[in-house]
Amino acid sequence: MSILEDFTQAAGESGRSLATLVVEALKLRASPTRLGLSEYIDFKLYLDDLTFSEKASFGGLRTQGLLEEILIDNYSKFLSLDKVTMYALLRGHGIPIPEVRAIYRSSRPDSVRSLGSAEELEEYLKSPGCLPVYLKRAFGAYGRGNLLVQRIDGNNVILGNGAAEPIADFCRSLDAGRTLGWMLQQPLTSHPEIRALTQSAKISGLRIHSFLSGGSTTITKAIFNINVGVKDSDNFEHGASGNLLGAVDVATGKVSRVIAGTGLKQTINAAHPRTGRDIVGFQIPYWGDLLALVENAQKAFPGFICPGWDIALCEDGPKVLEVNFFGDIDLSQHAYRVGFLDESFLSLMRERHLDGLLHTGPRASARSPVNHRLGIRQHHWPW
Repeated sequence: MSILEDFTQAAGESGRSLATLVVEALKLRASPTRLGLSEYIDFKLYLDDLTFSEKASFGGLRTQGLLEEILIDNYSKFLSLDKVTMYALLRGHGIPIPEVRAIYRSSRPDSVRSLGSAEELEEYLKSPGCLPVYLKRAFGAYGRGNLLVQRIDGNNVILGNGAAEPIADFCRSLDAGRTLGWMLQQPLTSHPEIRALTQSAKISGLRIHSFLSGGSTTITKAIFNINVGVKDSDNFEHGASGNLLGAVDVATGKVSRVIAGTGLKQTINAAHPRTGRDIVGFQIPYWGDLLALVENAQKAFPGFICPGWDIALCEDGPKVLEVNFFGDIDLSQHAYRVGFLDESFLSLMRERHLDGLLHTGPRASARSPVNHRLGIRQHHWPW
């Protein structure tokens, strides 16, 4: 469907004229967030339930790039990019994480079992007591390629989605030569109350946005990634996965709003498709423990001002799946129907004197007189 067809359909859905929507979208494109025309549709900003000021607080890829330039310390990024390093740091601080059982195709210290070839991986998977096991890239994002190996059936591996694949072919398919390799880790199962909601043991985790200001951590947004049981990951994938997003009231830990899909196909507050249970009002288990976990874990990453935490809620409590040095802003905007650059976020930026950088040109060639970094938006880092 073309962008014109999208706008025409949006005009019909909203009861507003096509010309009105185009003018509004162009104004947002010219605003400081530089929202794209397709992003205007994706966030359903053609509806008339928000003021223009509220719509102007929504950001897309351009806004995300700007925030990353301001809020991400390049010196610290590797702590998030390499999950093996991240897990070692978290484990060293006593932060609960999934157990890392082995690493495939990556040279690591002897404290972690290393599998160097497809043959070694096949032998490991066939070993008694090694399955089930969860595989994910040590360097990766968005849950791409994550796999649950449930069991061996003859010469086949049975994956989390029920698919069968010859074990030799499966192991060779992972042999991509990535220097950071794959992690084989303990598969987690959801808290019983989440299992009852979703009729699946697969993780339906939380994406938590925190902000480090004045030495304290503020939890700004919490998004419930609701697995519908089709994939091994609870990732939203911009609506393509079929999984749902729930906005969580940070004060209470209760789900206040649920969406499926994006744009013209987005639905709101539907029941879970497998169980038929209402999700709005669902109380996230261990909510207080989860907040305390994030606030404590934040101290291990002083270079992450505004990270995105992925947390699994298990029967024995919350566990950190990973910390993203920033995290996508679209998830919270879809879930809450509130722009990421709302007043509460901007006030946190002001506390650190970062709000002015939102309107400052990048001047990538300019060296800061404060810390000698290149890029005028990098001068606030204290090291």
